[in-house]
Amino acid sequence: METLYFVLSGAHRTIPFEEVRALHEAEECPLRVLSEHFGLVLAEGDPECSSRIMYRSAFVKEVGEVFAIGDDVGVSVFKDFQCSRYHLRKLGGLKVPRFEDLLKGEGICRIVVTEGFYLIGRTLAKRKEGKSKKGPFFSPGSMDPILARAMVNLSRLKRGGTFLDPFCGTAVYAIEASKVAGRTYCSDLDPAMCYGGRINTQWAGVLGDNILSDSYYLPFRNSSIQAIATDPPYGRSVVSLAHRPEELLLGFLERAYEVLKPGSWIAFASSSKVNVPEVIASTSFELGRCHVQRVHRSLARLICTARKP
Repeated sequence: METLYFVLSGAHRTIPFEEVRALHEAEECPLRVLSEHFGLVLAEGDPECSSRIMYRSAFVKEVGEVFAIGDDVGVSVFKDFQCSRYHLRKLGGLKVPRFEDLLKGEGICRIVVTEGFYLIGRTLAKRKEGKSKKGPFFSPGSMDPILARAMVNLSRLKRGGTFLDPFCGTAVYAIEASKVAGRTYCSDLDPAMCYGGRINTQWAGVLGDNILSDSYYLPFRNSSIQAIATDPPYGRSVVSLAHRPEELLLGFLERAYEVLKPGSWIAFASSSKVNVPEVIASTSFELGRCHVQRVHRSLARLICTARKP
């Protein structure tokens, strides 16, 4: 196990930290988190295994090996690690000195500055993909592809696993999951959305099925799905279905628990007005963590994870 650093996106305050852990669990890579900082995680792990997670990361932008950490950088540090050039990444509005006079040797060093300390290391791997292209079928309010990818990662989807989104809509989750999953299932109660989702999954070449189905009565065998990530309706769309948001979430989670394999995870979005811990307590799930995300001035949502024991 080596000391590694993970540079995180600033797109969200807390989700990237859980994504680091979730990706290592999904890829079965060893990890022991040492500390968390603004835009940065320091941990012990396997460099080769941790580098592999970057092919699917959303908010984890870079992984590297740590050479030295301190609040001052001197000539000896660069001399010890033979740095002829450096790449500087400044996390936050910090002033940093010029390092050109300290350079010695032939290697390329990575310098990360955050929270008043310097980290010197070597980049091992960077995020492979940015935001995915949107399919031809569009619907207002559909999830951002990068956030959808992060939620797929929070669901701990394993390579070759079976993935389900029971509120599929434009199929953004299924498209992101298809880069990892062996098979994806994309279901929706609305025939128009089910048809539109099918257009997008075919456009993206997704291996899977689009199913017209109620989330209360998912047509899958018990313990057959390895991961679920989804964005259930809330707000006006729930009222139009004559459901309270809590009722819809509870009914969906009860059926999701049945179809998930033991030890599997679900990642889902919810209105911040819903008491998610209370709803989860009414099921057999173990609550992981909930992250608050502000959508606009009048709407905030929760991104939550839960595990089936």
